[in-house]
Amino acid sequence: MSKVLSIIIPYYEAKRYTDELLACLDKQMTDEIEVILVDDGSPTPFKTEYEWCTVIRQKNKRCAGARNTGLKNATGKYIQFIDADDMVPDYFISRILREIKENPFDVCDHSWKSLDHTGVQHNMRIKDREGRLPNPSVCTRAFSKAYIGTTRFNEKKDSTEDEDFSRKLGYLDKDIPCKHTAISDYMYYYRTSVENSKVKRFKAGLMNTKRIVYYYSHVTADMKSLLEEIKAEDKTNEVWLLTNQCDIPELKKYCQIAKPMTIWAHELRGESYGRCTVIEPPIRTQIVIYCEFVSKVGGITTFIYNFCQHMKEYYDIVVMVERIDAIHAERLSQIVRFEKYDPSKSIYCDTLILNRLTDKIPSNVICKQTIQICHACRQVKYRIPQDRDYLINVSEAAKKSWGKEAEDGIVIHNISFPEQKPCLMLISATRVKTTDKGQNDIRMKKLAQMLDEAQIRYLWLNFADSQLSDMPRSFINMPATTDIQPYIAKADYLVQLSDTEAFCYSAIEALENGTPVIITPLSVLPEIGIEDGVNGYVVPFDMKFDVKKLLEIPQFKYEYDNTEIIKKWRKILGSKKPERKYIPPVMVDVICMYQYFDTELKRTVKKGEKIRTTEERAQIICKAGYGRRG
Repeated sequence: MSKVLSIIIPYYEAKRYTDELLACLDKQMTDEIEVILVDDGSPTPFKTEYEWCTVIRQKNKRCAGARNTGLKNATGKYIQFIDADDMVPDYFISRILREIKENPFDVCDHSWKSLDHTGVQHNMRIKDREGRLPNPSVCTRAFSKAYIGTTRFNEKKDSTEDEDFSRKLGYLDKDIPCKHTAISDYMYYYRTSVENSKVKRFKAGLMNTKRIVYYYSHVTADMKSLLEEIKAEDKTNEVWLLTNQCDIPELKKYCQIAKPMTIWAHELRGESYGRCTVIEPPIRTQIVIYCEFVSKVGGITTFIYNFCQHMKEYYDIVVMVERIDAIHAERLSQIVRFEKYDPSKSIYCDTLILNRLTDKIPSNVICKQTIQICHACRQVKYRIPQDRDYLINVSEAAKKSWGKEAEDGIVIHNISFPEQKPCLMLISATRVKTTDKGQNDIRMKKLAQMLDEAQIRYLWLNFADSQLSDMPRSFINMPATTDIQPYIAKADYLVQLSDTEAFCYSAIEALENGTPVIITPLSVLPEIGIEDGVNGYVVPFDMKFDVKKLLEIPQFKYEYDNTEIIKKWRKILGSKKPERKYIPPVMVDVICMYQYFDTELKRTVKKGEKIRTTEERAQIICKAGYGRRG
């Protein structure tokens, strides 16, 4: 049996508001009315006690798809849309039915206003039946089903689908004839204070659909390329054209045309226009790797680089840090998107990975889950944060050292990324005089002394921030570098003499390059496959051993299983593919012509100094007259 009026409610996780709405409609229901609620894939299926409410559950198609499903199943001669988080008065149904009987229509505009006194306030009161609403909302109107015909909502848009629908039907265009009427009584109440509403998320740039504003003082008839561009943008975005004169009438099919006015946009195109506020959309990605500061050398530094090298094939990744040297920043930016921490720039992601136990969740990141990685064995002055969704220890040794603090954590060994490059030397890359490394500097001096006393010639390059003093001539203090693996690959040994290590990147890198290790008896050694006399030598903490045995350099094969580690990460992060192709920034050299304080580097740059920066920043520096291309 066909109905007079079909009320269509698209629904997604708004039960508290929707129950209130249905309770209001229940008092008004007649046999002439049907209510179709389309549950658009809510995590919790919608249920109601009202038998007159037909609930249709479908996979998520967003608001446009839910309304189209409602139209497909509607039997009423007239259609009314209501959003699930809004409200109507107790005379809503009777007033529409009266208008249908007294003044049959194609479109009936309703007076509407805000429901409460919080949020943005609206009050659109229509004086009489001749009055018209300026806004395109379908909820503040009733339509005859015959007038809608085969027109449907654009499911490629996840916002502003009403505006698209209004242009297709033409009910905002006075030049397109239709039977029009209006109800002056308030018929619809918007909840403008609803948190995370679609309108708010659209303006914040969190929806796929964006607002693009074009400004041209005069759109001439020969601007056919503009027509094609706007036509293409209209498929997925909301498009406005601000102009004093438009000589292409067809454009009104694909955008809203208005006189120049104050407006906001996600993107402004065309001629220069000062009355448009451009809202930069937040960064959207799958994974954010955050670290307050990145050292020149260290396990965390290596983890971030290796993780990105492997995982960039599976996820969109943004690395965000507060302090980092230029070399590391450029190195990372060549493989993933790199961002300096900026509290004003929002980032939305699925997963936030924190690397230091002292790192706080950055205020500009909105994430679905957090992962804390514990890169160190227990230290008295540190604690493992307990407000993370996951705790990942880089070894069983690290997890056990923390006891109850890490009992809910899991173990995933660090990913290695071997790089084969030529070099030959005795190598070490370790911080000194730090709590976790303990007396490694004393042991390094002892080993150098033992080699000299045994008259074993060697060249030992130690890459570190801090230099070791009073070392033999064959021991060379080298500055910390990101490009350590070429030296490791050709070394006779990698030397690592720490007190503790939760994981040992340099040892793994050495073994993967076929370079044996000289290492202290760390508890993690069995986990990463280091065997005394097989792929290196495990020397005692007191350094009492026959140094001459080092002349017998082990030959071995070593394989590190990154596949299983990646599988564990994939299980946590989800089986996805990158949604956006990452394009590394172009890096160029700039020679400074004057001394100035560089806000990016946060230091004074001297005249004649060469700095490496992005193409975009190079243009700014050169344009300001501070530098020239190097």
